[in-house]
Amino acid sequence: MCKKKIYKYYRLSLDDENAVESNSITNQRQIVESHLAAISELATMPSVEAIDDGYTGTNFDRPGIKHILNAARRGEIACIIVKDFSRFGRKYLEVSKYIEQLFPYLGIRFIAVGDGYDSDTHKGTTANLDVPVRNMLNALYSKNVSKTVKYAKQSQAQRGKYIHAFAPFGYKKDPADKHRIIIDEPAAEIVRRVFELICSCKTHKQIADLFNAEGVPTPSAYKKKNGSKLRNAGITGSLWTYHTINNLLCNEQYIGTFIAGRVNAGELGTKKRIYNPKEEWIRVKNNHPAIIAQEIWDMAISRKDSRVGKTGKCNAKRILYKKVRCGYCGRAMKYNADTKRNYYACRTYRYTAEYGCKDGKYYEQEIIDAVKTVIGSHMAAMVDLQKLSAAMKKISNKNISALQNTVESISSKIEQLQATKRHLYERYKKGSLDKVSYFKERKADESKISEKTAEREKLDVDNSSQEEILNETGHFLDAFAKINTDEEPAAEIVNALVDAVHIFGKGRIEIKFSFADKSEKALQALKRRL
Repeated sequence: MCKKKIYKYYRLSLDDENAVESNSITNQRQIVESHLAAISELATMPSVEAIDDGYTGTNFDRPGIKHILNAARRGEIACIIVKDFSRFGRKYLEVSKYIEQLFPYLGIRFIAVGDGYDSDTHKGTTANLDVPVRNMLNALYSKNVSKTVKYAKQSQAQRGKYIHAFAPFGYKKDPADKHRIIIDEPAAEIVRRVFELICSCKTHKQIADLFNAEGVPTPSAYKKKNGSKLRNAGITGSLWTYHTINNLLCNEQYIGTFIAGRVNAGELGTKKRIYNPKEEWIRVKNNHPAIIAQEIWDMAISRKDSRVGKTGKCNAKRILYKKVRCGYCGRAMKYNADTKRNYYACRTYRYTAEYGCKDGKYYEQEIIDAVKTVIGSHMAAMVDLQKLSAAMKKISNKNISALQNTVESISSKIEQLQATKRHLYERYKKGSLDKVSYFKERKADESKISEKTAEREKLDVDNSSQEEILNETGHFLDAFAKINTDEEPAAEIVNALVDAVHIFGKGRIEIKFSFADKSEKALQALKRRL
């Protein structure tokens, strides 16, 4: 068995932008080390440090804290020590869950030096009331700070101060002023060349092909080479594409206009982002040195707009919307609304031969006709399923009441066991129950709760999964019936039946249907219920 250790946890807020370990971490370490040295039973115990430098305390999605919690569950920790509660976290409910429930259950001592809290000395005393109050204040403080920072950044943006983490390609942050960007000449030269080429009647693809042939670094490759932490995913991340060129041509910041407010953060502690309409963006003209002159910008925009093809609107009601894919690279094919015949085409082959993608136009109507033909061939196989489904409707209400009563009875038993467990913990906190007895009785209650919960979940899953399959069966049987009678099937009908259409070149199409597995599952479910 491994010897238990002390885990010293330090966290620094996202608001600090220092690239190296900051004085705040150093200060936390000094406070923690001094406190440990004064506790004889802990002073000689082996210890481990966990640091989250640059992470918010409003959630527990932090590598350092995850490492600690995993070690705690493995039984490797004797004590966790932090400078104060806010370093551990600012979410009141989650922090309280760990300090008040999980750590006592695992026998882990928790110390928050600045708050004067030590779980060993606070057991069974009214001082425990201070913990949830402090945690709630930390959560409220975090929300208030979030609002304050948001308004401060908005005010800075309106004054033209650069507030973004990364400078746009062609610029870099001024070492003397982090709220100001200056021209990065090597990258700016690439930007100027893009505008010059578009003004000389080169197309996006021609420019991309030229840059790829010459080995010109893409914006993401350039930033990565120069040590930027900006991440850019995708198979074409190191290749120039139509969209890479277009993104540069659409960036107003190249004419000296600062832009902010394009995205708002969602709820505090989440990663959700809300995209604002363009008319709500903050724009400050002539705010920083321009890479592109206004007349060059205007000419490039006019030439770009004059050559924009009819690629079709982003219409989720279109038949096979986002379902037609290249069989080689797996990416969605580009939809082109031609004046005569709409078609799909793979774009990946233009930029790399790695996947073996083919050039060519694959006409929309031919693909739809092929899908409809294959669907029609499956109609006969649905007869048995339709008969079983009809029979199922006659007996669908049988035994439902009995099942619900069983689930309610189990739920009531679980609530009783949880109440017993809470009462057990209250006795332990008050000192009327010793530690050994508490852990023994709690373990027994936990075991019973787990058994009953598993029993209830099995009943819920069995019932809900069968009901879900039966509902899905009805949906795609209805779709089959409509597509068999409709002259031109509606998009929602086809899209409900088809998961994807993979194109491998002329003469080879693979269709993946959503009902392939559902039909077999539905048959089995119906037979069980009958």
